[in-house]
Amino acid sequence: MTNKEKIGAKKESVTPQKKSFVAKTITFFTKYNKIVYGVIIGILIVITALLAFNRFYLTPNSEKASLMILKPIEKFMVGDSASVLIALEGDDEFDGFLSIAKRYSLTKTANTANYFAGLCYLKLNDKEEALKYLLKFKHKDEVHWYACQAVIGDIYDDLGDTKKALKYYESAVDGENDPYFTPISLFKLGQMYEREEQWEKAIESYTRIEKD
Repeated sequence: MTNKEKIGAKKESVTPQKKSFVAKTITFFTKYNKIVYGVIIGILIVITALLAFNRFYLTPNSEKASLMILKPIEKFMVGDSASVLIALEGDDEFDGFLSIAKRYSLTKTANTANYFAGLCYLKLNDKEEALKYLLKFKHKDEVHWYACQAVIGDIYDDLGDTKKALKYYESAVDGENDPYFTPISLFKLGQMYEREEQWEKAIESYTRIEKD
């Protein structure tokens, strides 16, 4: 058989399958063209809406919130109860953490505001509210994440919930080392393991402090 004949035979064996596939595709599209067009248009509408939302709402609000949170942070850093309360609730001059977290809930800054709101409540000795806001804090902010886990561990420990305290202390040391929080969290974790008579884990925690 010549090369020309081989090519012709190959075409004859493939062409019916291709024709069948094309025919089925055309039949399907003809039958369901309205649905197909509807799905495509729906996807385009969703994409357009998301792009518009990001450009006209999320981006400008994120920028605005990131500037607004500076004032309550400054007030929080003063440290006394009156200043902490103003940082939490705001005053005539600026919004507090609670307002920022609520008004700009879809932004990263709102997430940070929840963290600081929790710290404010903790300084005001309201552990239940502190826990409520600290638990709202999501893993979007590496700067505060591990510190937040350690603080939650402290609160659960104070409330007598050893199981949850261990969980959050373990989370606090499960990541990049922080020169300040990691050794403290490891030490607290070691103490809790001792209380629970988990001696090997306690030794591991103390040993890691020396290594890190």
